[in-house]
Amino acid sequence: MRIPQFDRYYRYVRYSVVLLLGSVVGAAVYHSIFMNNFNTVAKLNEQLKEQLEQNVLDINKLQKLQHQHTVIKSVVPYIDDEDKPLNVLVETELKKRLKEDLSVFIGKSIYSIDENADMARTLLKNKLYAGIRGADYQVSIRTVLVVDNILQVWARATIYERPPT
Repeated sequence: MRIPQFDRYYRYVRYSVVLLLGSVVGAAVYHSIFMNNFNTVAKLNEQLKEQLEQNVLDINKLQKLQHQHTVIKSVVPYIDDEDKPLNVLVETELKKRLKEDLSVFIGKSIYSIDENADMARTLLKNKLYAGIRGADYQVSIRTVLVVDNILQVWARATIYERPPT
């Protein structure tokens, strides 16, 4: 029985291997581009969900307070991230939690906001938000401003390092 010589097929095997490796590398590049686009869409979706939720809450609250002109009608938090930029998903979760904590001011008169200053000071002084995307964040309020019945709050968020036990 004769064995065919492999030298005749060496060139075809080499081209086949190059084609197979090119397919694998091309699939990896395509998949990385696809995942990058998917992450962008997921972040945008999360921001739009938060904006929709806020708009629905604002509409409901504004309908209740539409005839009162000197009350705080909504709360808009802003997160300052000068040192380290935060992930968009972390920032939206921090805004959501901060908005929940500050919702006690909705419906209060803008002229009597100083009556609740002690409560606000203790509520907002280095507040710790635990379990946001696997990390804890410490939020401190920098500036509070009431404009057009909207309580605007600027806060700084830093990653909280737990002390060793």
